[in-house]
Amino acid sequence: MNTKRECATTTSKSARSVGGGLVAAKRDLRSVSRKSRQVAIRVVRWQQVSFVQLVKPKCPTAPALTHVSTTDKILMKHQNIPKNNPPHRLLRMVRAGGCLLTLLGAALAFTGCGKPVANIPEQQLVRTAVVEAAENVRLAGDASYLASVKFDHETDLSFKVGGIVDQIGPVVGTDWDEATPVKAGTVLAELKQADFNNAYNSARAKAELGAKTLERFRKLRATDAISQQELDVAEADNRTAQAQLDQVEQNLRDARLVATKDGVVLARYVNSHVTAAQGQRILRFADTGLMAVELGLPDRLIGRFTPGKEVDVTVSALEGLPPFKGRVSEVGVAANAEGRLFRVVIKVPNPAGLLRSGMTARIQVGNSAAQPGTVCIPLSALVTLVSESNPQTGGQTPLGVFVFQEGKAVKRAVKTGDILNSSILITEGLRPGEQVVTSGASFLYDGAPVEVAADNVTTK
Repeated sequence: MNTKRECATTTSKSARSVGGGLVAAKRDLRSVSRKSRQVAIRVVRWQQVSFVQLVKPKCPTAPALTHVSTTDKILMKHQNIPKNNPPHRLLRMVRAGGCLLTLLGAALAFTGCGKPVANIPEQQLVRTAVVEAAENVRLAGDASYLASVKFDHETDLSFKVGGIVDQIGPVVGTDWDEATPVKAGTVLAELKQADFNNAYNSARAKAELGAKTLERFRKLRATDAISQQELDVAEADNRTAQAQLDQVEQNLRDARLVATKDGVVLARYVNSHVTAAQGQRILRFADTGLMAVELGLPDRLIGRFTPGKEVDVTVSALEGLPPFKGRVSEVGVAANAEGRLFRVVIKVPNPAGLLRSGMTARIQVGNSAAQPGTVCIPLSALVTLVSESNPQTGGQTPLGVFVFQEGKAVKRAVKTGDILNSSILITEGLRPGEQVVTSGASFLYDGAPVEVAADNVTTK
């Protein structure tokens, strides 16, 4: 049954920019009759450019915007939209005078009047590679394992006493910035000294009075002018006053954080002029002179590493530099439950400060031996997985890949094996024949829509 429905559509009568701000256009209302759908629009103006904003469906008739002139008059042309059309429409806004064409992509959920506006995710262009079984790949050369580089001494600093933070930077009024290098002996943070100085002066006066009183009582006791008990009380009072003075002096020293070694400020947790509680985190400080390289090895390789052994450490981010020389300091005696890997720690001197926490290193372990079920993928396909519910264990950074499935990138955790030149063996998480993203993975998220490049080569 055909019925006429009154629908409101808006036409910009005038729009102007006041002080560069956004001014909503004045609108006239008129009635139209259509059997299709209509959406309400609002015209706004920002720095001499007119824009169209979709508000929400008002009634079952939909206008399609065809032209916006420089006088901000909107010419609207109504067209029928069949019910079996896709729910998404593309509105175009054209500035008159042939200056600029602007496409406004709007995703409207036309499942009924009053439905919210939905956004269409943009497809990312990627390249992929096919996962191959390890037995089909020639395993040549020495294998290596991934390792993570960390500061050997990295700790959170806090005050042993509470107070007002007077300085937390190189000078008063300037706070530390992240990654600021500092020299040994530099004052990193300091509490307001007035209260501590007053307490020190008071304790010192009491200690001096106690010492004089004790000396006088000893002379009086020598002449039997006072009893031994009175002398004992004077001695106890003197020791108490001296102990209080020592404690106040310690508090005065604890109200200042000093760098014991050359290092770097990694993070600042508070600002100056705030009240810091006892034990509250103030700064995160690291000694950059020595780095710890941690990796996990399977039981078949753990015997190749012993404490004190010199090891070459190659850092991917410092390509072109010779390997760093390190020594094995720790070899795990028990494998972690998650990956059945043994933790190995290698200490690497870093006098020039080239190594940074978070870098990825490679450790040569000798010839590779692929296990049954192992697959091979390009090293560029690996990404770091960040998840609070799956904390790192044994010094290992969780790794994964993005698998291309039906036009989407699906995140999947994997367990890695040996590194062979530009490829890496995967022991768990992938099957031969699947496609993994090798280029553009750093911009993806789980379920992101992707498009494979036209010149993509899917063979490894």
